[in-house]
This record gives sequence, C-alpha cells and structure tokens, in this order.
Amino acid sequence: MDVKKQEVGHEEIFEEVNRTKTHQGHENLYESSSTGVKGLDKLLGGGFPKGSVVLLAGSSGSGKTIFSFQWLFEGVKNGENGIYITVTEPLFKTLKNLEVMNFYDRNAIEREKLKIIDIREIYEDEGFNLERIINFIEEQVRQNNARRLCIDSITAIAYNLDNKAKIRKFIFELGKVIATLGCTTVLTSEVVDRDRYSVYNVEEFISDAIIKLAQIRIGDELQRVMRIVKIRGRGCRSDDLYFKISGQGIRVFPKLDISLNYKSSTERVSTGNEALDDLLSGGIFRGSSTLIAGPTGTGKSLLSMQFIIEGLERGEPCLYAGFEESRDQLIRNAKGFGWDLEKYEKNGLLTLRCVYPREKHIEEHLADMGHIVEGRKINRCVIDSLSAIENSFPEENFTDFVIRVNGYLKMQNVTTFFTSAATSLIGSRRLTENHISTIADNIIMLKHVEMQGELGLVINIIKARGSSHSKRLIEYRITDKGIAIGQCLYGYEGIIGGMTRKTGDTVEDKLESEFEKFIGSETESVFPSLKSEGFSKENIFACIDKLIKKEILKKNNGIELKEDVKKIMR
Repeated sequence: MDVKKQEVGHEEIFEEVNRTKTHQGHENLYESSSTGVKGLDKLLGGGFPKGSVVLLAGSSGSGKTIFSFQWLFEGVKNGENGIYITVTEPLFKTLKNLEVMNFYDRNAIEREKLKIIDIREIYEDEGFNLERIINFIEEQVRQNNARRLCIDSITAIAYNLDNKAKIRKFIFELGKVIATLGCTTVLTSEVVDRDRYSVYNVEEFISDAIIKLAQIRIGDELQRVMRIVKIRGRGCRSDDLYFKISGQGIRVFPKLDISLNYKSSTERVSTGNEALDDLLSGGIFRGSSTLIAGPTGTGKSLLSMQFIIEGLERGEPCLYAGFEESRDQLIRNAKGFGWDLEKYEKNGLLTLRCVYPREKHIEEHLADMGHIVEGRKINRCVIDSLSAIENSFPEENFTDFVIRVNGYLKMQNVTTFFTSAATSLIGSRRLTENHISTIADNIIMLKHVEMQGELGLVINIIKARGSSHSKRLIEYRITDKGIAIGQCLYGYEGIIGGMTRKTGDTVEDKLESEFEKFIGSETESVFPSLKSEGFSKENIFACIDKLIKKEILKKNNGIELKEDVKKIMR
C-alpha cells in the first residue's frame, strides 16, 4: 500500500467510504443487529444497523470493552460469528475480566464462534505495516465468516503511526475495507473530553453511528451515562442515558417519555375513606394525582394504605412503592388495622416494591415502576414517600423525578397518592420550590394541633383540581380500623399558623351542653366514652339509641336531641 504524504480531507473520506458501501450493497441500514444491551435496542430502532460502522467512544473505565463483548456474545446467540481484535490487553486478562459476566460463553470462544485476537503479535514481528494490518483483519473476517467485528481500540492502533497523514490514510483505508466486508463493526475510541468522539478527528467520518460513554459527577457520586450521538438513516434521542454495569452486563435506563396528550376521566374513585370522599364531593377523579402532606405521625402512610385497600377490595391491580419501610414492616403494620396484604400479593393484585432510594439511580426507579405499571396494568399507585427521594438525590434530579413519574402515571390513567413530610401548608418550601404543589391535582394536608392541653389531628383539603371540596379544618383520629374523620373545628382560629386559640364554643362544647340539657348528670359518665369513639354523626346517634333503650332518655327527647345534633354537625 502506498501511503501518500498529503492529508486526506474529512469530506473525501466520508464520500469515498459511502461510495464503497453503496457499491457493495450495504445501503440497507434499516436491518438491525441486536446489541444485547437491555434497554438500548429500542432506542436504536432495533439495534445497530447491519453492515454499519459504530464508533464507541469513551475514556478508560467507561465500559467500552464490556459493551463490545456483550454485543459480540449477543451476535453468537443469534448465529452471527464475531471477531474481537485487541491491541491493549493480553488475552488472558481480557478473558479473566469477562468470566464474571452472565453473558460470557466459554463454549463460543472454544468453538471459535467468537475469536479473540491480539494483533500486537503481528506488528511486533513485522513492524507496523498498514497494509499488513488491514489485510490481516480482512482475512480473519472472511475466513471466520464473521458478521460482527470489534477493534479495541482504533486509537491504540493509530497511535503507532508517526504523522496525521498516515493516521488518516489508515482509518480511511480501514473504513473502505470494512465497507466491503458487510459485517457490523464496532471501533472503540479512547477520548477523555466529553464533547469529543475521536482522537484524530477523522474516525467519525467513516462511522454510521456514534455512541459516547462517560462518567459524570452528580452530587457526591460518579454516574455512568451514554449518549447516542448519531445513527445514519435513523432518528435518535440525544439526551444522556443513565446506564449500569453489573454481573448482567450493561443495562440502559431510558427516560420515561411524558406528554400532556392524555385523556382525563370524569369517573370518581373512592379514597377508601367515606368521610374523606364526602369532603372531596364524592371522591377523586380516576387517573388523578393526590399529595398527602404532613409531619411524621399524622397518618400519611395509613391514609395511603386505606386508598390501596379500597382498590384491592374492588379487584384493581395496585402498586405500593415504599422508600422508607421494608415489605415485612408494611405487611405487619397493615395487619394491625385488619388488612391482609400478603393475600393480595399472592393473588397478584398487589405489588409491594420496597427499596431505599440510594440503592438505585433515579432512572432505575422510574424504569422499574414503569415495568410494573405496564406489565401488571396497575390502576392505583402509592409512592411513599417523596421526602425520602428528595433527601437522597440532588434537587434537580428530584424535581425531574416528580414531574416525570407524575406525568407518566397520568398517561397510564393510574390514580396515585404521593406522601410528603411537610411541616406546614404553603410554608413548606418542599411543596412550592420543587413544584409538587402545582403538579398534584389534589393536596390533602394533615397536621398536629394543640387544643385544650391535648395534641389533636386536623385534616384540610388544600385543593382538588376540577372539583368543589370542603374548605373546613376537620378533626380526625387514628383508630384500629384506620383514619376516622370527625367534625369541623368550630370555635378555634390560628390552627394553620400553629397558634391555636379558642374563640367560642366548639362542637364538643355544644354537644356536651345538649346532652346535659336532656340527660343531666348522666352526661359525666356517657360523654367521655362518646368522645373517645369520635364525634361522628353515626357514633352520636348510636349513643342516643342506647340511652333510649336503657330508658335514660325518652324516645321523643331522643328524636329532639338528634335534630339538635344535626344542626351542630352541619
């Protein structure tokens, strides 16, 4: 081969290699060869275009070699022989690193379905002869009927050349030969700069596709990202894709696509609490998102569990995504309220996904949830809690998570409860700065309040998008059957601001006064037990009926007392 001294222009390389591909009939780049990398083929339109040249760029340790072998072994599984040419690592070291991978197939190597060649032996014996190197690669591909070829790395081979003209000529000639072979080829490129894809500024001109692997720092952690720079003849997304390397190899986690193009249902579904449904004018819309906000101990998880139980009892597939408690703890806690989660888990209606936020990347959490939602056709979902996620990831990641998971679940028509540990209403920066309050369709606030020397609980509907709702502050209690909602807090002000003060007779005061009017001193023994059960209309009427039955209260007086109670409880 005559290596000319003048430099070969980039456009000349591009045009000449393309002419060679077209002449050899490799213009059918719409057929695909699977990469074997989970999550990637769909983004590539089925895999790498058959017969294409793929430039796989990245710094040392970014995952190029693992990616290459995962792709080569996938080819063997699909009946496509492969060749891996290395110029950097001894063969024994390469194989030793691969043996821990699940995709590794020793039999494929022994039968030479995948042939691994250390090309350094050639130019150590004969010197770096461009023509000899290219001819050797061509011979190996033809002799082994290889449909997949990886050169790891093109950077290391070209490093042995002493000037840019030779480097560009070598890459140009290599590109022409590869184009005549018809095999799909991966060329790895050692680059450190995140905005560059090649060392010699020419490799990309013979490539039909470019994939860039990198490690970026997010917070205190280094995270692996992949970018599909181009695929000739196909569209591709250009954003960073998080990927993970494990014993399974490389797995890519595509971002969940969301849009505002989804249907909004007019069907109302129950929250699992009849009194709460009444405050919400009959429940919440199917496919809506509800934020349950409040400090620790106010019953956020309990209210969410009631919502899930309601769905399960109606035969709806449900997902409980817990980020703070283990599966066993959730099951134990539910049993304390008479709910058997294991029964629903065994019959396939309930999926309990309990993972600490930092165990996985944000994209892994989203991908896992998406797989469950679509695979099990989930109708109801609880995410408990957003606070745990917020405390584990940078703010921009957390905000992105909330926007995308909410948008995705709405697109899937999943009715969702989110919990968040907010300490006040709008005073919570978490609810406003991270846009949770604007994203959620409904917001229910739970709060501790001090009244007459006791710590009580108050529920308030902040908003219910597209629906009228109660604006009142309502007392509630946590009972052995879940959350029991009581009556409006009349006679108090400053509750939201945390400076509760009595301004008049409360509901309790008025009820006690009415009972004293009808049963006198008996009130002292009757009223405390009624108070412990909760001042719901049902409980009060049941108490009156008992008093009539015991002849403590006359029937006509009981009817009158009930009418007075109705007026008080409005």
